[in-house]
Order: sequence, then C-alpha cells, then structure tokens
Amino acid sequence: MKIAIAKAYNGIHKNFNKHLKSIGVDTLYFDIDKPEWYKINNKKPDAYIWLADQKEEHYREIHDKIYFIEKILNKPVFPNMNMFFAEGDKKKQYYILDYLKIKMPNTFITHKKEQALNFIKKTNYPFILKDPYGYGGIHVFKIKNQNEAKKYIEKIFDKGLQTKFSLCKNIFYGQEFIKAEKDLRVITINKKAVCAYWRKNENNKWKHNLEQGGKVYFNNIPQKALLLCEKISKKMNFHWMGYDLLMKNDKPLLLEYSACIRTKGAEQGKYDIRKLQSIYIYNYLNNKKNYEGKKK
Repeated sequence: MKIAIAKAYNGIHKNFNKHLKSIGVDTLYFDIDKPEWYKINNKKPDAYIWLADQKEEHYREIHDKIYFIEKILNKPVFPNMNMFFAEGDKKKQYYILDYLKIKMPNTFITHKKEQALNFIKKTNYPFILKDPYGYGGIHVFKIKNQNEAKKYIEKIFDKGLQTKFSLCKNIFYGQEFIKAEKDLRVITINKKAVCAYWRKNENNKWKHNLEQGGKVYFNNIPQKALLLCEKISKKMNFHWMGYDLLMKNDKPLLLEYSACIRTKGAEQGKYDIRKLQSIYIYNYLNNKKNYEGKKK
C-alpha cells in the first residue's frame, strides 16, 4: 500500500508519515501548491492525505483539487469532498444540521442588509455575531444592544473596498447567546467517539476555545453529546470529524464541526489522534467494501 501525503506548513504530514510507516505503509510527499502537483499519479499511490492547509477564503482550491483526486484520478482522499464541503463554513454547516434536525442555538443568516436590520429590532440581547469563515473563536462578537448591532451591520454591508473589516462582507450570521461555563469538543473516527473533553476559560466567560485561553478537562462527559456526534458522523458518512457543542438544560446543542481536527486538547489526555486516523485509513483501504457497507 502506498499513500501520498501533502506537505503542510505546520508539519502534520510528518506525523502521518511516522504513524503510517510504523504499520507498514509506503509513503511519499507531494506539494499541493505546485502547478503539476497531480503528476505524482505515475508513482501509483493508492490514496491521498491532505489535511492541514485549509486555504481559508481560497477554499475553492481545496474543492477543485479534492474533486480531481476523487473523480479524475479515481483515488480515495482523506478528508474527502464529503467532509470538506462545509469545512470552515458555518453557513453551510447550519443548513446541513438544520436539515438533519440537529438542535443548535437559534441562528439567523442573511445576505441582505434590510433583513439584518429587521433582525436586530426583534432579537434578544446580547446575541453572538460571527464571521461564518472564522475559527478558533476569532471574529466572534457578543453584541450588547441595537446601536452596537447597527454599527457592525454598516461595516458588514459597506460597499467601499478601502476599509478592511474583520467580519466577512455581505453575510450577517447572528446566533443566540447561551451563557455556558464551558463547551465540549468531541472527536469521532469511523463514526465512533474516540475522544471528548470540556474546554473552560476562567478569564473569558463565553469564549472557551484553547486559542482564547481555555483549559481542558476530561471528566463527566455527557453520553448524550457522544451519541449525537456519532449520529451525525453516521448520517453524513464522515471518516472522522471534530464537533463543538454546548450543553443547555442537560441537552447538547451543536455549534460547528471540522474535518481538520486540531489535536492540542486531545494530546493533554494522552490521545494520539493522528495515530488513530492513520490506523483508520490503513484499515479502510484494506477493507473498503466492508467500511462502505457500514455507511447506511
């Protein structure tokens, strides 16, 4: 078995390479940013891994290349297009989760300034305003009153190009504020929860991301949250996924999810997520028919 691993600026490719080699997989690196990146196909890899470089607003580049690997080269890629479709896009994730009838905080999304102004007249305060393409708690704001909301709306829908603003232009993403002393990260692999932990920030009472100073705790994980994440992974046929949730009245509410799982929190509990992903990929490629049969 030979697996091609995309070089990543943060070195994730080396971690995958170590674990795959330890279980007898032949590996090679390739540079996804080179003009003729796809020509490594003559080295006959059985599958591809491209996990790290999300490209942010250039996500279309990911979509194009993953589609090329899956449909033109006809090879498995991890994560695949099914997982990357809504990666880093809270708007797409909201539509998917709403369609699946997954409980979330009340959310309002619009591309129209008038509709956004209408919303802030009727909503409860405070509410949360998000950049739908942000991550790590960046570009998430607690809006205290209507005057503050109007100022943000003017900036979001400002047609002038001379002012760079920290929220995505022309997309208003408002969400119910839920006071929670901590939030929850659940990681699934092969549609099963393999790691879960609380994130709690003693200094910032409403942003619990590790990037915002959150600390990790592994005790008293609610079974309901694990079952919900497993349900979504099974329904969506995800190879793996990282989910962020809140608990409200003892019920889990889904916030967002990501296929590009960060492992800093899991590592504090001695979970080696890259190793588990590597083993999964190896087993999947060896037993593809069996794994595909489980997706229903």
